[in-house]
Amino acid sequence: MTAARTFAALPLVAVLALAGCSGSPTDPLGLGGCLEGDRGTIAVGVSNTSGDPIVIEGVELSGSSGVEIVDRFLALDDEARSTAVLFDDGGRAAFDGVDLDQQAIDPDAAAYVGVEVQRTGSEPGRVGGLTITVDGSPQAVPVTLDLLDACG
Repeated sequence: MTAARTFAALPLVAVLALAGCSGSPTDPLGLGGCLEGDRGTIAVGVSNTSGDPIVIEGVELSGSSGVEIVDRFLALDDEARSTAVLFDDGGRAAFDGVDLDQQAIDPDAAAYVGVEVQRTGSEPGRVGGLTITVDGSPQAVPVTLDLLDACG
C-alpha cells in the first residue's frame, strides 16, 4: 500500500439502529448495536481520502463468537461520510450493495462496507470487531453487534 492510498473510518457523527435496539451506555463511541433475531448486518461508513481509487479486498470478523459471515458487500453512498456505522436486519438489499470486487471507491467518494452475519446456534451471537482489507492492508474496525433473542 502506498502512502497516498488510505482508508479512513469516519469519525462518529451518528449511529442509527434500523432494527432491534441501539448500543448501550457503556459504548460511548456508539460503535455497538443489538439486533433481535438470528441475522444482522453491520455497514461501516468509509471515505477515500487518497488521490487514487481504493479497493476493499475483504471483510473478516475479529473477536467474534456464535456468528458466521453469510455475505460481504460494498454500497457507494455519500451518507457514509457522516455515518460511522449502521446496523440492520435487511442485509445487502437494505443498502443496495454489490460484491466487494465489483466496485472501487473513487477519490473523495464514500461508501458502506457491509457484512451480514448469522447466529450459528441458539446461543447469543456477537461480532467483536471487523478487519477490513484495503489494497492489501488490514484495518481494524472496533464495531460490535450482538444478535439476541431480545435486546434489553
